[in-house]
Amino acid sequence: MRRNFPHSLIQTEFPILVKKGHATVKVYEVKNRKTTNYTVAYISATGRQRRTFADLDLAKREAGIIAQNLADGDMEALKLTGREKQIYVEAERAIAATGLPLHSVAHEFARAFDVLGGANIVEAARYFKKHVDADLPQVTAREAVDKFYAAKEAEGMSAMYLKDIRGMLGDFAEHFQCPLSSIQTDDLRQYLNAKRVSLVTKANRRRMLVVLLNFARDNGWLRPNEKTAAEALGTYKVKPREPEIHTPAEVRRLLNAAAPDFLPYLALISFGGVRREELHKGLSWAAINFDRGTITVPAAIAKTGRKRKIVMAENLREWLSPYRVKSGPIFNIDPRKRIAKVVKASGVKWKRNALRHSFGSYRMEQTKNEGQVALEMGNSPKVVKDHYFEIVDEQAARDYWNIKPLPRDDRKIVAMH
Repeated sequence: MRRNFPHSLIQTEFPILVKKGHATVKVYEVKNRKTTNYTVAYISATGRQRRTFADLDLAKREAGIIAQNLADGDMEALKLTGREKQIYVEAERAIAATGLPLHSVAHEFARAFDVLGGANIVEAARYFKKHVDADLPQVTAREAVDKFYAAKEAEGMSAMYLKDIRGMLGDFAEHFQCPLSSIQTDDLRQYLNAKRVSLVTKANRRRMLVVLLNFARDNGWLRPNEKTAAEALGTYKVKPREPEIHTPAEVRRLLNAAAPDFLPYLALISFGGVRREELHKGLSWAAINFDRGTITVPAAIAKTGRKRKIVMAENLREWLSPYRVKSGPIFNIDPRKRIAKVVKASGVKWKRNALRHSFGSYRMEQTKNEGQVALEMGNSPKVVKDHYFEIVDEQAARDYWNIKPLPRDDRKIVAMH
């Protein structure tokens, strides 16, 4: 027995294809909050056309009429004679595999010709196939940056690191308003070279792009097992400068002028060789084992991407011992205001990265072992030897590693001298 079901219960797959000869018309379902409409779409001699209907049967009926009219147009074309008919037949054979009507192919060709300014369309298609993988998700640069930011925020990265993402990568996303997979190495090179910034800043931007595109590759938005456009860019050769360091007296004054919550930041860089970026990324008190006297820098925040262990010097243990019950990030906020206060209170001129350079120089003189210092700093032995060998003398090293905390009342007096 045949049953009549309500139309709404019959499963219909969209788009519906209505074919007449070489002509094809599609019917799409368009759902809004409260209504459902049906769009009839086709390509005429003047371009893409759309008509909208509230009733599916009406939409299908109209699609049939349009398809028949388009097919009738094909039949009219067959009335051509002589050379014109031969050209028409050859054109039909050439496009047979596409399943598209001749006028549709001609229209698309004309549009592509116009977009390329008359350039070779076949070569453009080959370039597209080589550089744009249709199987990859078409994630835009903006979407990738937003998802990268959200992931790093969820990982608990510092406010300063997130600020760098918003600044550096936000500018990148604004410039490249396109799928991430379509961005090539030359595109990045032109983008970075156009920036009127120092080579150090360009190198930092390039490094951030490497991290972003590696994140994209890990998420399947770029081809696996291939260098990203940022990796293929290569590094910027920054002219090395002689490392600036602080004297033991200057370091003592800086530490004695620091507020209690900022003091560990200065001490860990000065006597542990911890990178300021590692603190910005959220190095936590849990990384410090006071019983064993070690600091473990996790791979997730280490510059090299490899975990490293630092054996705490005796004076560092004394500086940090009042904080052994603390938890959470050690100091992951923007330190610039705190640095300005310390500089003003101590009267010591601030030198960029000089605290870590001081650690390397005085530690190298103390141990005479570039391999050990390299492991502690997360550098190569060559870098340590080139930068820190024979920078300070033995007496200065002894004075440096004897910098120990004073009673709180005495610290303010020392800081003013």
